[in-house]
Amino acid sequence: MGSSENRKRKRRVKRPDTASLWGFLFHRETPPNDMTRGTLYSRPGDDDDNDNEDTPSLWAEIWKHFNLWSAFALVLFLAFVGILCGIVQQMWQPQSLKDIAGYNDKAPAKDLGALISNANGRAVSFSEGELNRYLRDTCRMRQTGIFSIFANAQGIAVRIHDGYAEFIVDRLVGANMHQTTAVNLTFHQENVHGRPELKVELKGGAPIMGSMPRGGSIGCVGVPQKHIQVMQPALETLLDCYPDIVNTIKEFGYCPIFEAGPPNGEGRVTLIPYTST
Repeated sequence: MGSSENRKRKRRVKRPDTASLWGFLFHRETPPNDMTRGTLYSRPGDDDDNDNEDTPSLWAEIWKHFNLWSAFALVLFLAFVGILCGIVQQMWQPQSLKDIAGYNDKAPAKDLGALISNANGRAVSFSEGELNRYLRDTCRMRQTGIFSIFANAQGIAVRIHDGYAEFIVDRLVGANMHQTTAVNLTFHQENVHGRPELKVELKGGAPIMGSMPRGGSIGCVGVPQKHIQVMQPALETLLDCYPDIVNTIKEFGYCPIFEAGPPNGEGRVTLIPYTST
């Protein structure tokens, strides 16, 4: 009995399905014959199909990604860069000093310091050439700071306009390249506590863009008044070279009056005492 029952039980026990067991461990949803390009293996002939497809040209790709606003922004950027390069080039283009009387000639200079002292408070006048020759023989410039590495001071020139004077510093950059920086000076007198006081403003000439006061120029580019203030220490150093003339001007309350000369002529500066004004 016992042995026969054991035999029946052995017959009832089924052997595990080998296919279902391996299928459970390595289950694959897509049949091998339906594999796509996302699977590990590709079907034979897939590469040949890719080679037969038409590759779009470069211009077609560019046109596909073309954006009108991006192109407009690119044009604006290129225009800004072009204008900026033009301004920088004009800043390194020195203005011509050939029309300034007395700057390049070898004529002897008149002693303007003695002329002003001997006037004893009377009005005194001298020409643009006389002023530039006096500066040429009495003022020695020396470039300091970081610019002294590649630039040397060449000279000072004064160009006289109607109502203001243009004070120009000429520098020699490298071997033979000139660079000019100009400051426009306008003078007027004020009565402060009963005493005359000379006021100087770093401006003169036609406004920049119709509204900004012109303070001077770097090369051939006009500079607004508030940006030319960096030249004020150089002007103060120049005044320190002529203490006697400065004291005489303060004592008698002299005010410079500038008058441009005729074409191909010299301008003049006249020192008017405060009592005359």
